[in-house]
Amino acid sequence: LRIYFLYTVSILVFQSRFSLCSCSKFPPRKYYYVDKKMSWNDAQQYCREKYTDLATFENMDDISRLNSTFSYDWAWIGLQDDPKSWKNTLGNDTNSWRWAVTGETGKTVYNNWYYTNPDNYGGNETCVIMGLEGKWYDKNCGASTSFVCYNGKKIFSFMGF
Repeated sequence: LRIYFLYTVSILVFQSRFSLCSCSKFPPRKYYYVDKKMSWNDAQQYCREKYTDLATFENMDDISRLNSTFSYDWAWIGLQDDPKSWKNTLGNDTNSWRWAVTGETGKTVYNNWYYTNPDNYGGNETCVIMGLEGKWYDKNCGASTSFVCYNGKKIFSFMGF
């Protein structure tokens, strides 16, 4: 049994090119709808003090899980367009929407934008709210709305060989 286990681990390590990591970038999370009206920055601070951060989504299952649990109208999520941080780093402005907690892009991984968004209406919509149907809309960060926080810590850690 011990030899079989070592053999299996050896194959897994070989197949993953000498790395073991979790199957998902984000483990299952617990979401919390907060029915307090705050700006995006204040909502993020609240979430970071009481939970982990504003909600981050990896796939539609995350949004479906949230929608089946809560009824809400509009809510901030942790996606933001930060021109100062990202556009200068990337050297262009084609994809500067990032998840606040990870810094990962919100356009090349999973996204659920409403078909006309992001539109940066008025030239100052750099934060994201989610509507009841789970679609994302860019919004002025200073607007006061409810928000969704999450609790979630990595279950698996990355090990390199």
